[in-house]
Amino acid sequence: MSEVKCLILAAGDGGRMAEVCDSKPLLQVAGLPLIERTIATAQQAGVSEFYVVTGYAAEGVESFLADLSRRRSIRITTIRNPDWHLGNGGSLLSARRELDSPFVMMMADHIVDDAIIRQIMREPIDDGTVVLAVDYRINGNRLVDPEDVTKVLTTDHHVTGIGKDLKAYDAYDTGVFLCSPSIFDAAEESANDGDFSVSGAIRRMAGDGRVRTMDVEERYWVDVDTPADAKNAKAVLYGNLSKPADGFISRTINRRISTAITTPLLLRVWKRITPNQVSLLSFLVAVLAAMSFFVALPILGGALIQLTSVLDGSDGEIARLKKLQSSFGNFFDAVLDRYSDSLIIFGMFYYALNSSRIEGLLGLDPTSLVVAVSAVALASSMLVSYTSAKSIVNFGYTYGGRLTAAGTGRDLRLFILTIGGIGAFVHPVAVLIALSIVAALTTGILLWRLRISWRYSQRLNPLLGIRLKAVILDFDGTVVDTMPFLTKIAVGLITSNYGISEKEASARYRASTGLDFESQMAQMFPLHAKNPEVVAAMEASKDRGILDHAVFDEVIPALKCFGAGSVRLFICSSTREEIVRHHVAQVGIDGLLDGCFGYRQGFPKGRQIEFILDQYGLDPSEVLFVGDSLADAQFVVDNGVRFIGINRLFSREEFRERGLFSVVDLSDLTRLWGSSKGLIQFAKVAGASVRA
Repeated sequence: MSEVKCLILAAGDGGRMAEVCDSKPLLQVAGLPLIERTIATAQQAGVSEFYVVTGYAAEGVESFLADLSRRRSIRITTIRNPDWHLGNGGSLLSARRELDSPFVMMMADHIVDDAIIRQIMREPIDDGTVVLAVDYRINGNRLVDPEDVTKVLTTDHHVTGIGKDLKAYDAYDTGVFLCSPSIFDAAEESANDGDFSVSGAIRRMAGDGRVRTMDVEERYWVDVDTPADAKNAKAVLYGNLSKPADGFISRTINRRISTAITTPLLLRVWKRITPNQVSLLSFLVAVLAAMSFFVALPILGGALIQLTSVLDGSDGEIARLKKLQSSFGNFFDAVLDRYSDSLIIFGMFYYALNSSRIEGLLGLDPTSLVVAVSAVALASSMLVSYTSAKSIVNFGYTYGGRLTAAGTGRDLRLFILTIGGIGAFVHPVAVLIALSIVAALTTGILLWRLRISWRYSQRLNPLLGIRLKAVILDFDGTVVDTMPFLTKIAVGLITSNYGISEKEASARYRASTGLDFESQMAQMFPLHAKNPEVVAAMEASKDRGILDHAVFDEVIPALKCFGAGSVRLFICSSTREEIVRHHVAQVGIDGLLDGCFGYRQGFPKGRQIEFILDQYGLDPSEVLFVGDSLADAQFVVDNGVRFIGINRLFSREEFRERGLFSVVDLSDLTRLWGSSKGLIQFAKVAGASVRA
């Protein structure tokens, strides 16, 4: 969907929240009012324009929205419903004149994962239908009050019943809808019968089989109706603040302190605080830490260093909580971090240089040693950051590994310096030891990176320097030679149904290859009435012909090669899962795989990759995805996994234009892997067709 509009219902009085707020849409939860979080989340998901229906305490809500529109540069139109007390179906009807095309509908008091909104926006929708995001975890979602939630009964991915008092049900209504304008007719019919609820309108349409469901799977959503719900929502939001790139100290110490103490405290004390202000605060604490060493207070300095490290996580947490992530924020934070590290190391250098007890312990003038160690620690710490950026600029390469990965390690370095400062309580030499460890650690990282960069520049091997634990292979065009077959069918269907040339049809299909066909059609021809018919025809053709196509010659030797090297192997696909599994079993490679996945409702390729990482406990930096399309690369980037293209559908130059590495086929990949591990002979013995 392009130029997506969103209708938000915010007219109710929120009676059960009266004890904690005057207006529920303006209730602050984890740093943002509910209505702002709803709008900001939808904006991040791709919504471009908002319509908000107000009612109870309308003046205050509308004034806030006017300010929000200015602050975030969002188009927001308010619609006042004077009869808000009749029900939210009446609020829905109030927007009838404003919305004449499909739109997303949300509730102002629902906090949802932005991935739910992204997913429902990709759902195809016909005129006269609605898609409802539902949660099938009726026995597993502890955030839901079963006595109060709107319940849903479904059959074959369609709603057959909905209501709070439903006795038989298998899902919950999450409050996120994709609606065609026909929902207004249903709401009007329901209101004429005395039911002014959105559920009443949905019941009308469900009776005709016009309400499809979309499973939100494991994604979070919270309906904030009571103070207890607000507390649960806050816990969920704080619980989702960790990042895959977090180092050991960040995971085990810093995040626990920041999410429990510093970030909530900052948001409570200064409600309008921004991430950049927290970055600046972290820098000022680092300045105080450095000054503490200058005035011979190393224990205080050590404690302040750790506080600096904790606050370095809080700025990102506040950015995510307040939906204020920005490229400049990342840049600003990185610049201040470099200044902070420099000042801290210089302060510790000054303290060690002027400590007579260190001289007494060593029995000689420590000046040269202190200067040398501090200079190396300072220079190497700066170069770690510099090389992370230069590797991307010069090679299009991001360093991996637990200690050598770009964007990691600062938490550990600051923790070592913290221990050094606090350890000065026992003896000042602890400061010098900490500087020495940081100097050795950062120098080691730089030497390793130099080695990797040299080898990469010589051989352009993206597998150098990483510990490969798993390879995920795309199915069509990578494992099985199906792309000419699929392209021929798709181009024929597109040209015969949409009135465009074969050349244009081929170009559009090629550009979106990697998505499931339903999503391809929704992207190529948004909301076109023929999409469901064309998708059904494509799937039927796949069923009839895809099993007749063989795997590429190098696939089985490559699988054996990786398997013999203890690398886990998976297949994922935008082709339906039952077809993929059948084909894999038919050609006899299922025994070589650790998992085989394909498309099913709510389980596209991106979700398959997420599932593999989570289910098998895999670090994204140690996983490689191999696919033949540019769209595959985007799925991979979203999950932090490495990508290598196969030069069949797209050329090496086309991949390179996107900053992506590619190979001719899987035998080239096994050669690269063997080269990165010094295992050329091993690869040959394992049966791979490799070139020396």
